[in-house]
Amino acid sequence: MHKFELGLLGGGNMATAIVDGVIRSGVLTPDKIIVSDPSRDRRDYFNAAGVKATDDNAELFTDAEYILLAVKPQVAAQILGEYNGKVQNKFISIMAGFSKAKIKSLLGDVKVARIMPNTAAMVGEAMSAIDSTEFNAAEREFLYNIFNTLGKAAEIPENMFDAVTAVSGSGPAYIYMFIKAMIDGGIAAGLSEEDSKTLTLQTVIGGVKMVKHNSDTPIDTLIDRVCSKGGTTIQAVDYYRDKGLENIIIEGMKRCKARSEELGRL
Repeated sequence: MHKFELGLLGGGNMATAIVDGVIRSGVLTPDKIIVSDPSRDRRDYFNAAGVKATDDNAELFTDAEYILLAVKPQVAAQILGEYNGKVQNKFISIMAGFSKAKIKSLLGDVKVARIMPNTAAMVGEAMSAIDSTEFNAAEREFLYNIFNTLGKAAEIPENMFDAVTAVSGSGPAYIYMFIKAMIDGGIAAGLSEEDSKTLTLQTVIGGVKMVKHNSDTPIDTLIDRVCSKGGTTIQAVDYYRDKGLENIIIEGMKRCKARSEELGRL
């Protein structure tokens, strides 16, 4: 019988978001969680939250049923190699570009689920892709209970994770660029930075909610509903289309996916 249900190897930003989320939602109580991290400051943070914190990885592997791998891949390779064939924990990896097969090559025949959340986990709005094919129903429920506290989660096979990287993994940066351009455009039109930012952010939030609310309606139709012939919106939309904005975004995503594939072969 393990002392802890969830152990985290690494106590950085994503690990902190996960711990805060599961505690806040009541999925786990603090006494069911252990974190291993070499930083005293990080250990002090978790201890203050009632979570057991240690700098002894052996304690983590001995005492936790599930181990969430939340360290850089090169750090993981060094640590996990020391426990090859010695552990029977169930592993949950959020490490980018680090396959389940690679983890098994370091640890032996263990169960591994691979997750790709994004940085919106920090505000409880993450999109997490999950490959839980090696987990049984109860284990899968535990996994989804954790990642649903961070936003939304969807089952996607690991061989699609390079595509996931191009969409939700890297996607926040694309959204930030568009938001910045809109704010700058508002300023160029004469608005103050504060007013332009307020108008832009609420417009983006409203646009997302309209797409979700009209989920059966093609997005092109929603665009057309905002545009009127000879009106104002169509002037901007026609210009974006003429300059190939949509193709630019798609091409950038293709390059992102290609780089993810390349890194996965290293």
